[in-house]
Amino acid sequence: MAGVCEPSVARAGADPVARTVVVLLFDGVSLSFLANLSTPTFDVLRREGAWTHHMEPAFPTISLPNQVTISTGCWPERHGIVSNAFFDRRRGRYDHSHDADWLTGCEHLHVAAERQGIPSAALGWVGSHSGLHGPLANDVGEKDLPRGRGKASVEADAARADAVIRLLARPPDARPRLILTYFHGPDWAAHFRGMDAPATKEAIAGMDTAVARVLAALRSIDGATLIVTTDHGMVPVTTIVNVRKILVNHAIRARVASAGTTSFLYFDDVAERDRAADLLRGYDAFSVVRRDAQPANWHLGAGPRVGDLILSARPPYFMEDVGHWPWWARWLEDWGPELLWAEAVLKASHGYPPETPGVEGVLYAWGAGIAVGREVPAVRAIDVHPTVTHLLGIESGAPVDGIVARALLAE
Repeated sequence: MAGVCEPSVARAGADPVARTVVVLLFDGVSLSFLANLSTPTFDVLRREGAWTHHMEPAFPTISLPNQVTISTGCWPERHGIVSNAFFDRRRGRYDHSHDADWLTGCEHLHVAAERQGIPSAALGWVGSHSGLHGPLANDVGEKDLPRGRGKASVEADAARADAVIRLLARPPDARPRLILTYFHGPDWAAHFRGMDAPATKEAIAGMDTAVARVLAALRSIDGATLIVTTDHGMVPVTTIVNVRKILVNHAIRARVASAGTTSFLYFDDVAERDRAADLLRGYDAFSVVRRDAQPANWHLGAGPRVGDLILSARPPYFMEDVGHWPWWARWLEDWGPELLWAEAVLKASHGYPPETPGVEGVLYAWGAGIAVGREVPAVRAIDVHPTVTHLLGIESGAPVDGIVARALLAE
């Protein structure tokens, strides 16, 4: 790992009390993007900072559970966001909501920081707002961030980088000491255009440029630390599992919530659950797991938000609620086959168990308190929160499942 930091790079001697920490989260960054495409800013971060190409996400390896896991330092079994879509007995259906009131426990990074007197910004960040209490950080972005598509996502990310730079340009006594920022990244392009498509390459170039601009602004600030990460990787897919049609064909009565590569089935009758499990285990496209018999590394818990049965697709299969299918394909829910060739709809996805090659994320760290030129074998999504609070010199939220990723830190 060649290279030394430039004289302008803030180093470990900075007092945590005076540190400014910026976290940039880009949606859907696969290691293959950094390995196969030109990303000169990430080359700089490798020379001047510490990084891992194995950031272990939570299961299911999709956006909302992992964005909340990164922000809270808790596994889904504690924070309660167990998928992008699920049912709650009291509140009803959850569907991609950023409202912090859906949490069942734990504290978002900005909430823990503000509670301890650290002014924070949460721009497009999950949990930046509460339906009951309003904004939860001193500076917040849009309450409902629109999903960028194609060039629009690259432009939105450039505008988000502008917002970070404006915050950093404030006088020190008016500047947030913690800035949390969500970026669209390559997620949409990889999903709908393909992992090797020109639109995906454009999104990666835009990501690299956004990081370069924020990094340039941070170089002039004493005691600045930058963390760049993602919520999950990406895997090519070919076939969608038509879960509702399968249930109809077997006369299985269940409520269904599907997202990415996972489907939760909720039953009113235990006998019906067991009958369904026996029937569904005949499919090669997915595994069938009971809520009370999950693999240890899933960390979903056995609460009622988790389906009585969990269908976990195997690559290259995926699952998605029909409401998120293109409008022209929704009739296939009732009239199509159980398995649908879907390359015209989706070309890549994620959500598989965290040991599945390709779904792991990346994490880069640079600046005050960070080691120079060091590759780290692995960091877990739950470790981001306590590492950030450690860098700020404050306590982590309570409770927290992660630990400080000390391998990233300077001696």
